[in-house]
Amino acid sequence: MAEREVGKHEVGEPALRTDQPMVWRVPPYQPALLMLLVCGAAALNIYGQPSETVRALTLVLGALALGLAVLGLRMHLAVDSDGVVVRYLRRPVWLPWPEVARVEVVSDVRGSDTVRFVRHNGSYVDVPPSLLQPSTPMSKPKAAARLNGICNQIEARRGGRA
Repeated sequence: MAEREVGKHEVGEPALRTDQPMVWRVPPYQPALLMLLVCGAAALNIYGQPSETVRALTLVLGALALGLAVLGLRMHLAVDSDGVVVRYLRRPVWLPWPEVARVEVVSDVRGSDTVRFVRHNGSYVDVPPSLLQPSTPMSKPKAAARLNGICNQIEARRGGRA
């Protein structure tokens, strides 16, 4: 389940109102476990005497785990009364509420359901599914209900703007 933090706001994007933004991030244990995998791969290569094949495999796995950990630490979704920020690896996408035509739950985005912000011009921004999908096993109807609940929370924040 994506962790929801209260009181965080994007640097350089000051909150103009007193309400706290809703923020969803990858749960912190996931990047931590990936970093442990990186440490194990590094320790095996430094202190062990692995064959060239094992060394190459652990270096590739360690680099992949490190990249995924950094990706997980960077991505987030923040919603406040001014709009939405969806941060990917390199760049944030800022959507002020006047630009958003609708918020909807869509299927088959990277193989999963997620929330989509559709602009008035027809373009859209999809939230990375890993931010909103549960990380514990859950039935599809429960996961869909949870995602619809998140969409309703976002719509409520959008409707509550001044």
